[in-house]
Amino acid sequence: MANNRTPRANTDAPMTLSEAWLSPQKRERFLGHAWGVAAPFICTLIDWPLRDLLGPASILMTYLLGVFLVASRYGRSASIVASLLSAPTFAFYFARPIFSFAISDLENIVGLAVMIIVANVTGSLLEKSRMQAELAKQRESHTNALYRLSRDLAAAQDHNAVARIAAEHIDNEFGTDSVLLIANTENGLQIRTNQALPVSLQSLDHTLAQQAFETGEAKLQPPLSYYPLQGSSAAQGILAVLQTEALARQTPEVNTFCHLIAQTLERFQLAAQAREANLQAETEALRNALLSSISHDLRTPLTRIIGAVGTAIENDAGLSAPERQELNQSVLEEAQRMSELTGKILDMARLSSGQIILQRSWNTIEEIVGSALNRMDKQLQDRPVRTLLPDSLPLVWIDAVLIEQVLVNLIENAVKYTSPGSPIDIEAVSLRDQFRLTVADYGPGIAKNQQIRIFEKFYRGTTETGQNGVGLGLALCKAIVEAHGGMIYVKNRIGKGAEFLIELPLHEPPPLVESEALGGLA
Repeated sequence: MANNRTPRANTDAPMTLSEAWLSPQKRERFLGHAWGVAAPFICTLIDWPLRDLLGPASILMTYLLGVFLVASRYGRSASIVASLLSAPTFAFYFARPIFSFAISDLENIVGLAVMIIVANVTGSLLEKSRMQAELAKQRESHTNALYRLSRDLAAAQDHNAVARIAAEHIDNEFGTDSVLLIANTENGLQIRTNQALPVSLQSLDHTLAQQAFETGEAKLQPPLSYYPLQGSSAAQGILAVLQTEALARQTPEVNTFCHLIAQTLERFQLAAQAREANLQAETEALRNALLSSISHDLRTPLTRIIGAVGTAIENDAGLSAPERQELNQSVLEEAQRMSELTGKILDMARLSSGQIILQRSWNTIEEIVGSALNRMDKQLQDRPVRTLLPDSLPLVWIDAVLIEQVLVNLIENAVKYTSPGSPIDIEAVSLRDQFRLTVADYGPGIAKNQQIRIFEKFYRGTTETGQNGVGLGLALCKAIVEAHGGMIYVKNRIGKGAEFLIELPLHEPPPLVESEALGGLA
């Protein structure tokens, strides 16, 4: 992504004399040679007052020290200048006869030769060590830049973030503008940014970028360079960079940057493919679960309805009134089962898609429990239902119809999976910031490894194989309770059975509702 900075001047324009003189490399070289010339004369000024105390060897060591200091700071070239000037300076001022370049003493000639050799070797070694130190510094800087880039790319969440991070790091490391062109599903290139390109990138050639993308080879066409972002399996896009002198010297570093950016883009692509594959697998699993769950529960009532209706048609004349009534009752019961099954599937689909809007109002839990028990009156004829609903229970801000359906589903489960005649307990209690409703039975309880899974869609426990249903009742309860901002879970009571607990958040009722409730109780 391009950054909004002031466009750079054209780097291909010729430099003026003052710009060339101010070049850091040339200024450093000039200072080095200047010190190479000055060092022998400085050593001479130091040694001249001490010429009667110091011998020729000590004076030569002083010149050697000067050459060494120049080499340590400015490199081999400046040290060679210093060593070549040190020889005639020593010969003129200190080698007999003095003030003459002639040297009569063989010891001084050997000393000068050794000094020049040592000075050159020392300068070479220091130059090499300086170059190695500089190379190590560059490598460290490059490594740090790659680390910062990889760290920021790892935190990127989308293509826009990758484009922005790439432009920022290329600007910081190479001092130039850049823009990221990312491949789409049709292998076309597009810029993932809402910001306008700077002037320096207005000459972007999409044709060259497409060629670099298709061939996998960089295209260096001034003023821009087009680097392909090659992933492990396919190209992910193109990095277009404004050409500069610094960029041309660091081509390997640019390639490494491109590789990291390509890896990040490929990670996004693989993550999208994985999400799509998981979604397809989940959809297929859900479809198979739905088909396997409803096939039996739809086929059985349909078979019974067809059988009853067929019997009524074929033996209409020979059927007594009680027999007709029994056939009609059978058809009605099976049709009701199909209606309940279809209703649960449709309600679950609407809740999962967020299409059901809660119709909340202030309600008393006693009315909702009573209405649910009335609906289950036929199934509860041989079962005692014990309710513990204190008079001090507060009003609850809920959708009464949906919470009633939750209670009906839980009571229906208790009836279905416990022995006939066993009681059912319904209890409500108000806590400090939530309301808890409990439906407990006296059955075998829920296995530890099933206490979470029974709330999943189409999941049926191992003890349910002889029961009707598709495993949507508890999933529907969970969806309704969570839509109210609450939670539902199950646990076993020691020696008694299972209890389903519904916890809903308490809301502060308006004063008008409180006064009306108190008036109704009076």
